[in-house]
Amino acid sequence: METCPKCGRPIKHPKAWHYCAEVSIDALLEGKAPELTLVFDKVLAEVALWEGVEVSASKNCVVFVHRQTFLLVRPMKKELDLKFFLREKQPGPLISKIKDERSKWAHHIRLSKLEDLQPEVFRMIRQSWKVF
Repeated sequence: METCPKCGRPIKHPKAWHYCAEVSIDALLEGKAPELTLVFDKVLAEVALWEGVEVSASKNCVVFVHRQTFLLVRPMKKELDLKFFLREKQPGPLISKIKDERSKWAHHIRLSKLEDLQPEVFRMIRQSWKVF
């Protein structure tokens, strides 16, 4: 993993495409409900501790990279949209959407309050971390 000299984001190789602009995580959460910030902080506090995880902000989301991007957290008006990738579909009550993205399946979970952040959420994100 390398770092873009212009924006400081982790990238796979020097010519890898990415949104190249310095964006702060705080700026993405600005104006959002305080509860969303708490939910995001809990996700960040847990996932950032996993081995080899790098965290950066893009134009509209927070990007979590291990060997590849395995989690995107997009702050929305009233919810956080967590998008993580798995090799196979894993439908369930927490999953709001599943989309085929080439050789992997993008799974989405929407969170709006701390009670939504169940252990199952971290289990699925951890599974994505192991694969990617």
